Amino acid sequence: MSDSGALAIGDTVADRYRIESVLGRGGLATVYRARDTSLGRVVALKILDSNGADAAASERGRSEVELLASLSHHALVTLFDALEIDGRTVLVMQLVDGPDLGARLAHGPLQPADVVRMAIDLAEGLHAVHERGIVHRDIKPGNVLLEPSSLPGVEFTAKLADFGIAYLMDSTRITATGTLIGTAAFLSPEQARGAAPGAASDIYSLGLVLLESLTGKREFTGSLVESVAARLARDPEIPSELDGDWSALLTAMTTREPETRPTALEVAIAARDIAASRHVTTAPTLAFASVADAVADEPTAVLDAPDGPTRVLDATEEPTQVLRPGATERIASSATPATKRRWPLLAAAAVVVLIAGGIAAVAASTGGPPSSEPETVPTLPAIDDPLGSDLADLLEAVSQ
Repeated sequence: MSDSGALAIGDTVADRYRIESVLGRGGLATVYRARDTSLGRVVALKILDSNGADAAASERGRSEVELLASLSHHALVTLFDALEIDGRTVLVMQLVDGPDLGARLAHGPLQPADVVRMAIDLAEGLHAVHERGIVHRDIKPGNVLLEPSSLPGVEFTAKLADFGIAYLMDSTRITATGTLIGTAAFLSPEQARGAAPGAASDIYSLGLVLLESLTGKREFTGSLVESVAARLARDPEIPSELDGDWSALLTAMTTREPETRPTALEVAIAARDIAASRHVTTAPTLAFASVADAVADEPTAVLDAPDGPTRVLDATEEPTQVLRPGATERIASSATPATKRRWPLLAAAAVVVLIAGGIAAVAASTGGPPSSEPETVPTLPAIDDPLGSDLADLLEAVSQ
């Protein structure tokens, strides 16, 4: 690797990764398409300029990258490896063969069905990351990669990229220079004030990304000073043409008070309800579904947060949950009623099946049809309509 860090087509990094093309360049990194000659797969190679890093900072960055490498979720770009070569950090990542969301939005807003699928995917991915005490810090369209989908009627699946890059830079170059981390148009108000961002900061930024995806319009524009000043002065404007559930979700995600924003899990549940109400097909995620069912089946427990701001965990610490003072009740309540209503119906169906099974068992045990004596039809406890009427009809049907 040259002093400038530039690589040419055909160069090999770490005696293993052969450069095939340049995917993109930024102020602090260059991303290459490379072939892993050991495993025969194509990867994305991101080379960061970490000049000025001391040994302790580099080791801290390496520990955080190792923590990120332990994460696995279909909506997260997988980090395969992290290397230190000639004083530079080289990240070996999954290559997503598709555009980023920013490039796609240059052609106009997305279809609402694609936005709600993206909201589910990214919120589930953030939930997995936040549970480990990790904060992304730079959620923006450029960090959402769109992998073409093979499913009919589905344009893409979304993956969130660059997890841990902000942490790594914070441990090296950014800490040394005091440069603000994040992209001006998508910074949360607390980031704009210079406060340490927490999980709620990612929720705010994701809300702005979803809003732009639906409308095709960026909410906070202008110079860095103008954009940041606007962030601190007002909440985003949610267009009146967006229906109630989208409006409620985006309003809650982009409120200026971080403690009142929903968690990533709450966002994912609310987005799944939006998808269900519009009959949008979504990919099931078993690990998430079990959590969502538990949340939907039980009342949401609100825990008081301890004093002090949310902090980013060091890799040596045990990950903890982020506890929030208060709750975004309109999100929690709007996300669960459809699921809650299913439980009485399922229970009623189970009762009917058991009754029907009992009738069948009696017939089988006597070797023929039930006695000609008048049957006593089992009675049910009083249940309010309409469920009571539906259950009575089902019971009558299986009793005949």
